[in-house]
Amino acid sequence: MKGSWMRLINNFRQLTFVSALACVLVILSFAEARAETVELPTEELAQESVLPKFDRPDSVRQRNVVTKNRFELGGYYGFNSTEPIYNQGKAGINIGYHWSEDAAFVLNYGQWLNGLNTLYTDSLEDVGGGLDFSRAPKLKYSLYGHYEWKVFYGKISLTKQGVLNLSTYPIFGAGITAYEHKNYPGIDFGVGQKFYFGKNFALRFDFKMQYSEAPSPFLKNRMVPSNPVPEPSEFKSKWGLNTILDVGFTFLL
Repeated sequence: MKGSWMRLINNFRQLTFVSALACVLVILSFAEARAETVELPTEELAQESVLPKFDRPDSVRQRNVVTKNRFELGGYYGFNSTEPIYNQGKAGINIGYHWSEDAAFVLNYGQWLNGLNTLYTDSLEDVGGGLDFSRAPKLKYSLYGHYEWKVFYGKISLTKQGVLNLSTYPIFGAGITAYEHKNYPGIDFGVGQKFYFGKNFALRFDFKMQYSEAPSPFLKNRMVPSNPVPEPSEFKSKWGLNTILDVGFTFLL
C-alpha cells in the first residue's frame, strides 16, 4: 500500500515538472516574439501616396508602322462583280493623308476599262433580237472620298525574324461616277485590310458596297442597230447597288 502511494506521488511530481517546463518555454517564446518599437526620422517617411493606375489608353506601345501625319500613295485594280452591261474592271490610284493613328482620308480615283461585259451582253443580244448595248452612254471614271477608321492594328510572326503588320479599317465615303454626258452621285461603305511588308510598303484590299445613280442601259426601240442612235441624255437614270473589290499596293510617304 505504501509503495502505491509513493509511485503516485512520483508521477505527480514528474507531471508538475513537465507542466512547469512547458509554461516557461511558452513564456520565453512570447517574450522573443514581442515586437520592438522602431522610430524613423520624419524626413525619411513618405509624405504622399500614389494610387495604382489601371487605365492605359495607349493600346499599342511599340508600333512598327507609324502612319500619323503621313501621306499615302498607291495603285490598284478594281472589279465590280454586279455590273451586267459595262466592263467590270477599272484601274486607279489612291491618295490619302493620315492625321492620326486612328483615322485617315483617302481620295479614290478609278478609270473604268472600255468595252462591255460580253459574258452577259452577248447572251442578251441573242435573246433580245440583236440589241446593241454599245449605244448606251459610255462609262468614264469614278472619284470618291473615303474616311477610313483604323480600328485594329496587329502583328503576325511569319518566321522567327519576320513580322507582318496588319491594319483593318471600315470605309465610309461619297463621290461621283462620270459618264460621257453627266456625273452621277453615290455613296459607299465597306471594310479594308492592309498587309505591311516593312514600315512603308503594304498590300491593300478594299471591299465596298456602292449605292449610286447611273443611266439605265435599256431604251425602248432604240437599242436595235436598225434604229437611229439615241442621244446619251435620252437614257433614264436609276439607282442601284454595286459590289466592288479593289486590290493593290500602297506606300507611306
